[in-house]
Amino acid sequence: MTAFQETPGPLSDEELEELDQFLMSDATGEEAMDISMLDGFLTALAIAPNNLPPSKWMPVIWGREMVWESQQQAGRMMGYVFRHANEILFHLREEPETFEPLLYEREHEGKTVPIIDEWCIGFVKGMGLDEPGWRPMMDTEEGDDMLYPILLYGTESGWDELRDNPLLADRHEEFAAALGDCVMAIQEWWLPTRKAKSTIRREEPKVGRNAPCPCGSGKKFKQCCGGQKTLH
Repeated sequence: MTAFQETPGPLSDEELEELDQFLMSDATGEEAMDISMLDGFLTALAIAPNNLPPSKWMPVIWGREMVWESQQQAGRMMGYVFRHANEILFHLREEPETFEPLLYEREHEGKTVPIIDEWCIGFVKGMGLDEPGWRPMMDTEEGDDMLYPILLYGTESGWDELRDNPLLADRHEEFAAALGDCVMAIQEWWLPTRKAKSTIRREEPKVGRNAPCPCGSGKKFKQCCGGQKTLH
């Protein structure tokens, strides 16, 4: 995932809440992500073996081809996504040992329990955008170990395994606590691959005016969010 540097910094709690509410509103599709799923999705993109352009992953977030109320709304919501993507990317590069996934929580028998399904589903969605790229890891025993908690809570086969094995369900908090370590291990595993594929890149990558707009409208950037008067 390429970093975007026109950003003022990490999202505040209020901005995260605003983005979450927008994702869950009628403005997006039924398959739109929530904020925890988005965090898992962007994390997978950040540590993936290959960089994917926003035009490929941005539409997945909204759950459909977006029809924006205004160019201002499009810029604000996509800006939030890019800022959160940058925060994950730079956090993993600079302080990977302190990484923590963004999880929902619920109260159960007087105890706060992390909800990890949504985050893991988002991560798996991110992997699914480049399944051939992820395959070398998935075909190794080491990869199975690193991905196990994520696939356990992020796939239908994993949910079946949890349902059929109560002992696994009892390890819920253990699996939740392990997610950060899994992310660091996966990032380290792909590091040689990413270095081998790296090329000299612009410090401030831009979307070409004739390239597909990253908002997922299907229009050229100059005819969409890159235009001064065009709304969609």
